[in-house]
Formats: sequence, structure tokens, C-alpha cells
Amino acid sequence: MGCASSKSEVLVNVGGEESSVPMKSPKKSFFGRKKTPSYTSDIGAEGDAFVAGLVQERSIAEMKKKYDTANAMEIGHGACGAVMAVKRIDTGDMFAMKIITLESMSAETFDELRMEIEVQRKLDHPNICKILEYYGDKRKGKMYIIMELCTGGSLVSRMKHHRHGYGEAAAATLMDKMLSAIIYCHHHGIVHRDIKLDNMMYEGEAEDAELKLIDFGFACEVQAGRERMSDQLGTPSYMAPELWADQQYDSSVDVWALGVVAYMLMSGCRPFDHTNREEKMRMIREDPVEFPAKRGWGNRSEEAKDFCRQLMQKQPGDRLSATDALQHPFIKIGSSLHGTSAHAGPDAAHELEQHEEIVRSLEAFSHADGLAKLALQVIAFSTPPAKLDELRHVFQKMDEDGSGTLSLEEFKKAMALHPEVPQERVEQIFHDMDIAHHGEVDYNSFLAATVASSKQFQESENSILGAFNVLDTDHDGYIDSKDMERAFSGEISAKSAQRMLSNADSSGRVTFGEFKRSMVAMMMEADPDHLQATQSMMRRSNDSKKGKEVASSE
Repeated sequence: MGCASSKSEVLVNVGGEESSVPMKSPKKSFFGRKKTPSYTSDIGAEGDAFVAGLVQERSIAEMKKKYDTANAMEIGHGACGAVMAVKRIDTGDMFAMKIITLESMSAETFDELRMEIEVQRKLDHPNICKILEYYGDKRKGKMYIIMELCTGGSLVSRMKHHRHGYGEAAAATLMDKMLSAIIYCHHHGIVHRDIKLDNMMYEGEAEDAELKLIDFGFACEVQAGRERMSDQLGTPSYMAPELWADQQYDSSVDVWALGVVAYMLMSGCRPFDHTNREEKMRMIREDPVEFPAKRGWGNRSEEAKDFCRQLMQKQPGDRLSATDALQHPFIKIGSSLHGTSAHAGPDAAHELEQHEEIVRSLEAFSHADGLAKLALQVIAFSTPPAKLDELRHVFQKMDEDGSGTLSLEEFKKAMALHPEVPQERVEQIFHDMDIAHHGEVDYNSFLAATVASSKQFQESENSILGAFNVLDTDHDGYIDSKDMERAFSGEISAKSAQRMLSNADSSGRVTFGEFKRSMVAMMMEADPDHLQATQSMMRRSNDSKKGKEVASSE
């Protein structure tokens, strides 16, 4: 885990797949790319996602109040412990709870676990499995990590039903999503180093369920211009040639591994395969990538073959970056997400044209007070992603460059078919969403600004109660500026927190009743069609307040 070098064990075969181990003249390219003297790295230094502050270590007592651990169901088991499906009590939503036994864990391995959590908490992308929080139980020697629940199995398990590979359109769409996840990681200075079919999990059991990148145990944080690494690790079939040699390497090892994934998706076979480890190593380092008809490549397009070839160049400097790979004809033509073919559906502007409720929600978010904006961040972060699937799809359409964030230009293009919203207003909405002031909008920030359009949110008070409970960090029934600072791990200054508490009483505190009224008012602006439901929620809020006032007077 992390960048430590303690993972130098020998290869172990598990169920036909491999476990991770720490340790000629090219053909003319269909892509028409000119060779460059060095790999064009995507490594950048973009700031952490704003919601990273919400991912904190909390007390075991809090966990028992928040999750129904008594009725948790085991859904998986590994060397370090079990994975359980557990219900959050205040919202009824289901999450995964990873239980890790610490008793026999070395200090080095424990540090690596901490590093893995630290890396993953910074990431906010629709195709990266997120951590929500974690708990340490020193008495029992266990750590409990709460993550989003993925019930659809791994991509490698799905391959059993596609023994000769996926169709090109399906493969291009899956690669589009994984390339975007890696671009996002690289932009944030993170190299995954263990990309493989096993580490791509489906959110649900449907054939078109969202795919998620998991397991950042080998991930390494690097800097632009200083990304050289030397630890020999990975899963043999996916390891780039330079990883087999005693030499330094860079982020292009992730691109090679994605090339292997693409090859396997379209053929059902590994590009270099042998039962003897040393022979496999030689093949990876020396043999050209081949596309034999007997391996399912007979009916594949030249674009598909060239795509794999360009990612699996022997020389790291000759490989496409993940950003360049998204521009390859195989993706541009075939992907249903960003492709140009008929099955790709409408572009972002036409997609948004069909969703007036999302535009109203954006306007309402922009008008909302600071506390309501923070609450929506919490709600978006805490809601299982599948419940916001439509909003996720709109975000992915808007994110034309696959960076995992929205630029002002991308947002303007998406709003182009809404002339009723002036350009200066479009820009103001964008800046209101960019709560971290990074000059771009994070995925969760977009969800926060649009979640009020979701039927799931509109019809449930639980989301509002859940958000209040997260922000009320000392659980005294009020939110004040110190609560807000603690809730986001100091990402919000005391001055900013005080500005956001416009509905606070004379003591600088906001009650649940006041909090809910602020949220309901925003909901009513976002979707007048649900006026009756929101008014009913408002009446319950008023009744609650009156009850407290009577109790207080007595």
C-alpha cells in the first residue's frame, strides 16, 4: 500500500487471475501520431477535492450510533478481514464497511493503510470508488472503513460472460470512463500502479451499471517533473516492460496497464501470456503486440488494434498519455459517452435542454445561503451514487475533456441552449459551484448544485436530517461556526463559517428547524412542481419548532 517497498512478494495465482505483486519497429499508426522524444505526462498539482475534508477518522461510539452494525451482512472476505453491507440509520442508505484486523499488522503495513486512505479521500470522480469515513477501535484492534457499496462484481468476473470480448462500442465506453479516472488521478499527482480488470468494480448488477476504479494500495503521490518511481510492483500481466527491469519509471505505467485492459476487453485474452513467469517477463519486454484472428481480432477494426498498440508501446516515451488516448478515433467514434456515432446520444447542451429542472436547481443553488450550499455538499457526498445516476450522466456529458472536473468553457457550452440565462449569470452560477476556488467545478460540487432536482431528495426529509447530523459535529442540536470548521477538517475558515450562518440566532447557532426551513425554501425555488411536498415538509418543520418553544417555556 502507498509508496512503500515492502510489497516484494512472489506471484500468487488466484482463481486463474493474478494477484498484485510489489516488485521492434512499430507499425504505422492509424492515429497518425508523430513520435515525441518523451512521454507527455498528465501529472499535475490540482488541489484536493473540497469534500476531502469530510473524510475523517471518527470514534467507534459515533459509528455505532450512525450505522446499524448489528444487522450488517457479509458480502466479501479477504486476507485482512471482511466487507459488510451496512445501513446508515438516519437515512436508510446502504454502504460498504471494510473491516480490517490490525492485530497482526506490522507498523509499516499500518502506515501503508493510512497512506491508502489519505490518497483515496482526496479523489472525487464518478468512476472512482469513494471513502466516506473511517473508524478505529483500539480495544478490538480493528479499523472500519465506510465506502460506497458496489454490488455488481469486478470487470474480470463479467468477462466470464464475454469470453471472446466485448463489442467495440461497449469496450470504447468502458475505456473512456477508466481513462477519465486515470486522467483525474494524474492531474492530482497520483499514479495508481495496479490497474487491472480485478480493480474495476460495477456499482450494480445491471449490464450498464457504472464502473468504478478501486484499490489504491499501490498508489504513489508524485509531482509534475518529479514523478520517477523505482518500486517494483503490480500484477504481472499488466506490468509495463520497464517495471520488469531494475530502472526508474513514470506515470506511463498506468497507460500501459490500460492498454492491457483494452486488449483483454476486446479479445478475452491477455496480450502476453505464459505459465512461466520468466517467459512472460521476456514476452512483455521483447515481443510485439499481436492481434491474431484466433484470439478474436479477425473482425476487429484497425482503430481498435491501433488504440491498444499506442498504449502498449515498449518505450514509455512513445506511449499516448491518458489525455491523448481519449482523442484516439477508437474512443472518439465508438464511446457512447463522448463518441460521435449515433448511439452516443445528445451532447451536453441538448442533454441539459431536456432537463429544465436541473437548470432551476443550479439557479436555486446560486441563490442559496452559505450554510445551505454546505449542506448540499454533504447530501451529495453522502447519497449513494446510483440514486443520482441521471445527474452523474449529465456531468459526464458536460466533462468533454474527461478531466473529471468542469471548466467554465465546458459549462458555458452545456448552457448554450438556455438563452433565458444570461452569460454573466452562467458565469456567476459556475463561480458559486466552485466553492474551493480552483477555477473548475468538482464532481461533488456539481451534484450539490443539482441534487435539489432529484426526486430522491425532494421526497425525503432524511437527507436533510443526515446533513444536519454531519454538520452538528458536537451533537448538541445546533450548528455553529466551530461545527462547520470541524466538519470540513479546517477547510473552512472561522470567518467564512460565520458569514455562512446568516440564519443563526443571537448566540451564532442554527437549530434544525431553521436549517430545514432554509433547505426547503431552496427546494421550492429549484422545483415549483413539488410545491405541495415541500410545503408539507415546511409545516412539519414549523410544528417541530413550536413543540420546542412550548417545551422551552415550560
